[in-house]
Parts: sequence; C-alpha cells; structure tokens
Amino acid sequence: MNRILFLSSEYTGSGHNSIIEALCAQLLRLSPDTQFIVLDGFELGNRLLRSSSRSYDSFAVKFPLLWGLIYQLSAPFKSLVNRFVAHSIRKSLLKQISDFHPDLIVSVHNLFVGSVLNVLNQAHLDIPVISLIADLDNVTPLWADKRAKYIICPSDEAKERMLHAGMRQDQLVLTGFPVRSEFCNKYLPDPQERYRARQNNISILMISGSQGSTQVIKIAKALLNDKRIHLTIIAGHNTRLIQSINRALSAYIGKRITVYGFTKEIKARMMEADLLIMRASPNVLMEAVHLCKPVIVTGALRGQEAKNPQFILKHKLGLYCRDIRLLPEMIEELCANGGEKLLQIAQNQYTFKKPDSALEISELLIRTAKETNTSQSRPIA
Repeated sequence: MNRILFLSSEYTGSGHNSIIEALCAQLLRLSPDTQFIVLDGFELGNRLLRSSSRSYDSFAVKFPLLWGLIYQLSAPFKSLVNRFVAHSIRKSLLKQISDFHPDLIVSVHNLFVGSVLNVLNQAHLDIPVISLIADLDNVTPLWADKRAKYIICPSDEAKERMLHAGMRQDQLVLTGFPVRSEFCNKYLPDPQERYRARQNNISILMISGSQGSTQVIKIAKALLNDKRIHLTIIAGHNTRLIQSINRALSAYIGKRITVYGFTKEIKARMMEADLLIMRASPNVLMEAVHLCKPVIVTGALRGQEAKNPQFILKHKLGLYCRDIRLLPEMIEELCANGGEKLLQIAQNQYTFKKPDSALEISELLIRTAKETNTSQSRPIA
C-alpha cells in the first residue's frame, strides 16, 4: 500500500486545493488502495506562519507593491526562508510523519520544499520529496532544490526557470498544468456553432478571485452600454462586494446581470459564457483554456502572477487589457464577423491544452511511492 503526504495551503487562494483535488481524483482511479493525506503546511507552523497564510489574500490585494517586493526577496534569502520555515514546522511535521509513515511527500507550495527537506535531513529520514510547481512562469527559486526527487514543471517557462536555478535535466519533469477532470471533457460543443448563435447576445463571465475586487463594478459599468452584453459576476467570499454590486448596479440585477458569491459550479458558469474577464490566476486560466473559453485578463497579482498576462499573449490564449476603458472596443473586435476572433482563440486553446496532465503526474507519484515503499518504521528524532 502506497502512502502519499501532500503539503498544500488552505488560505492562500484556492489554486493549491484545485491541484490537490485534480491529483487525488486520479490517484484513486489509478490505485484505489493508495492512501494520502493533505496537510496545510502553514498550520504546521508557529503563530507567525499561520497568520501569514490567513492574511495572504487581503494583504496581496491591498498592498500589491509590498507583496511583490516580498516575493522577489524570497530568491536572495532562499536559505534563510527555508531555515525559518523548517524550524517552525519541524515538530508538527515529524509527528505527522510518525503517525502516517509516508512513502512520498509532495509539496504544491514553494515554502514547503527546501524547508521540508531540511527537516528530513536533520531527522535522518529518507523520504523522497517532489516539488510540484503551482505557477506558470514567474517561478520563485524556492521551488528548486537539488535534493528533491523530482520537480514537476507545468510549462516550458517553469522548466527554464528551474534550469536557470541550477536543477538537473533528469530531475525535471515537464507536464501541463494539472486541471480537475471535470474541465477536461473531450466532447465540447463546437465553438464555431456557439459563437454563430450568440453573435447578437454576448454572455460574459467576470471572475474576481476568492476575495473579490471592486474593479468588477467599474468593468460592468464600462460594458453595459452595449445592450448585447449580459454579465455573470462571481464575487467570491466577499459579501461586502456582493452588497456593493447590488447597490451600484441595481437597475441591471436580474435583467442583464447575475451575481454569485463563492460557488462550486464554476464549470457550469464558464460553459454558459462566450468570454471570460478575469485576473491572471493560473488555475482558473487553465480551467478556462481546457474548456476552450477565450479570456481577457485585466491584471495579475504581483510576484507569482506577474508574467501570466504575457504568458497568455505569447501562447495566444486570450487578450490582456491594461486599461478597462478599452474593454468595450476589445470585445467589439472579438465579436465582429460572428465571433471570428473568439473562435480563433478557442482553437488556440484547444491546441495548447493538456487534459492528461493530472493523470501523468499521478502515475509518476504512484511509481515513485512504489519504488520507495517499505514496511520498516522510520526513526523519528
């Protein structure tokens, strides 16, 4: 029986959880007797580490310049960061290892790669660690560690970053971005038929992140002058934002605007839309790509998302709008000629997507766990 311990993050956005969900579903399908547990690495640590996780969303949104600076500083102070995190999580992590006896540890958060390897080395534990990069391009060196068994790279750009950080070729495994299976339907409606039918009725889904953003109100006001446009807004957990939307756009609510808070039916909302307007979050972006839904990104978090808009443009997966006043013009151009440019983006997405990525990664995890599987108890320091 294989045992896999995942280290993730519960409160720093929902992307890490989406990756874990995608992998666990494939693990259970491939090897039903595989056991796994998912731990929030931050919750293993001291009060400072825990509070940094819980304040991440609001901090990164309210103080983007400062967050971007902190993210950049993680590179030159990598060893210091790893030592601090290792010291903080050591006792709790070793307790979990003693209880569960994992054959493999997989980290989907950059703070729990080098730090975890430090803890294992100090305790003389020979458990392989896999670093699973959860970003597309602006990848921090914290993901890189020569002691890791493998480093899973979801894009060519991520792999190049790891090579630049000094990692070995044989250590790097290039895959696509792991996306939940419900977004990987191989039998999608023909985009050409969909856009032809909707050319006089444009359905737009706006996704504002787990904490929401008041920018969606400005965007909605900029778009509603076009009577063809119908908006669906997902405001996340931000109840105040929902109230603000209802007040500011009350004349359109229930007519041309539908508002949701946090919803698990994100796929259904995407499938209803002709176009998505969103922040350049890698998970939601890749889910849209796998559904062949054209996107316009209006911004990105400093740090890990900083290069995602350029990633989108490079691979022709959507458009990047730096000034929301230009959105109506961009949408008009996309929808011209029966949605010709929308269709082209959807076709680019179809070529780019890799729906078997989560399956390929899960096969690697199972294979690695089997190779190191042992019935012997491991000494705990």
